This record gives sequence, structure tokens and C-alpha cells, in this order.
Amino acid sequence: MFDLFGDIEVKPILKWVGGKRELIPDIREYYKNLKPNKYIEPFFGGGSVYFDILKTFGVELKETSIINDVNTDLIEMYKNIKSSPNEIIKYCKELEKDYYKYDYYHIRDRFNGIDRDKNQVERYEGVVRSSSLILLNRTCFNGLYRVNSKGLFNVPKGNYKNPRIVDEENLHKLSSLLPKIENIRNTQFDNIEEIEKGDLVYFDPPYHPLNETSSFTSYSGSFGRKEQIRLRDYFKKLNDKGVNVILSNSSSPFIKEIYNEFNVVEVYCSRNINSKSNKRGKIPEFLVIGDEILNQ
Repeated sequence: MFDLFGDIEVKPILKWVGGKRELIPDIREYYKNLKPNKYIEPFFGGGSVYFDILKTFGVELKETSIINDVNTDLIEMYKNIKSSPNEIIKYCKELEKDYYKYDYYHIRDRFNGIDRDKNQVERYEGVVRSSSLILLNRTCFNGLYRVNSKGLFNVPKGNYKNPRIVDEENLHKLSSLLPKIENIRNTQFDNIEEIEKGDLVYFDPPYHPLNETSSFTSYSGSFGRKEQIRLRDYFKKLNDKGVNVILSNSSSPFIKEIYNEFNVVEVYCSRNINSKSNKRGKIPEFLVIGDEILNQ
């Protein structure tokens, strides 16, 4: 087993918009004194909180942890990292050669199965597809994952001189720390049946936009007011069941309103997604804390 507490700790394999690495100390304050039976993360994304959970409670918690995301390509990537890390590394290196021989868009076209002229091309599948997702994420603009209305990945190339596609040591460590394959799920956030009293669940859904023009097409499809309310109802259901629940979201008035019966904490995080540099910087976000955690 790799030493999670060594000089080199595991890092998320992907750059992920909305990633929680910077907010980990704020979020940890609400779970550090718990003794969870299981950890469940229904919107996994880059997984920063999961890795801090293992650091906080011990790597043995991975045996009962459940990670989930509705993004099929993302979950297939984690499954392939878990089961076939050496193959992932092999194909990342091969695709890196294609990246420099051809270009970024050569890889993106084959990830989509269609080129920029709307011609069909051979689509990457399996481990090669997972490896191409890693490469695209490391070389696209701001590490975005965005698809258009046809489900095609449409993020342009980023401005990187010598991007590091894969950190082999980190990928092997990540593989060893992911849950067992059957606990790496690809389903809806409210379709995980094993959640029980005393478990810890952290929700990091697509954020509700601060205004109507600030959102972009989500990797998980539309997640509007209806879905946010559905999530709120599920959060409340688990809270009433005695589950330790924490949720992140934007600091929009709508989110504050629908979670008004819970403790809503304002935290600040740097966000660099805006194309205008003067619009970047520290912005407020909300943490919603369940009753079981407050009453500990």
C-alpha cells in the first residue's frame, strides 16, 4: 500500500472546474470529529474531498466508500484507473505522441467520433478513451469538461508549452486508493441505496448560477432549479434519517432560500474560469451543514 501520509500525497488526476482542493480546510472542519461508517460522494468530479477523507480517517475507509457521478466517461476513467493503471499510463504516452505529431484537435475529434468538418472518424473506446480524457483535460482551456447540445466535447485547446499528461507515481497511488470497482458508480445522485444513519455524504453538485448568463453547458446535462430542489429534498431526507450530510453550492439567493432550514456557511474560494481576468478572484460559496454534524 502506498503511504498516503508520505512526502508526496495523492493528487486528483483531473483539473476540474469547481474542484475543492482550496476549500478542503473549510469543509474538513465539519467532518474531522466524525466516525463515519461509510463515506459516499454522489457528485465525484475530481475527488479532492474523498482523498482528504482517507487522509483524515484512514485508508481502510476506502473499503466501504462509494463514489458516483452521472458522467459516464468520468466514471469509466476511474474504473479503468482502478483496474488497469499500467494500461492507462501506456496509452497516455502513446496519445501524447499523437498530440505532438498532430495536435490537440486530432485527439478531441477521436474522443467525439467526429471531426471539425462533421465527418465521422474512429471513436476512442475503453482504456484508450479514458486515457484521451486525461490528455484532453490536461491540455484544454482551464481544464473544462463541457459538451454541446449534441453531447460533443467542445472545449478549445489551452495555452500550455509543456503540459504534463500523466504522473505515473500519482496515478498508481490513486489506483490503490479508489474504492472497489462495484463501489465506483454511474447513476443519479439519489439512486444509492446503501446510505445509512451515521454515514457521511458530501454533495458537490453543478452549482446554481449566480446570474442567468454565468453558467455553461454542464458535463452532466441540465441541472436547473427543478434538480436543485430535488437535491434539497434528498439532502433533507438523509438528514432526517440521521446521516451526516454536507453540501457545497453557489452563494445564489435561490440556494440560500431552499436550504433556509439548515445551517448555511459562507466560504471563499478562488475561481479562474471567467475569460476576463478582472472577473476572477475570491468569491463566496455556500456550505450547507446537516443537523447531525451540528449536534455532534
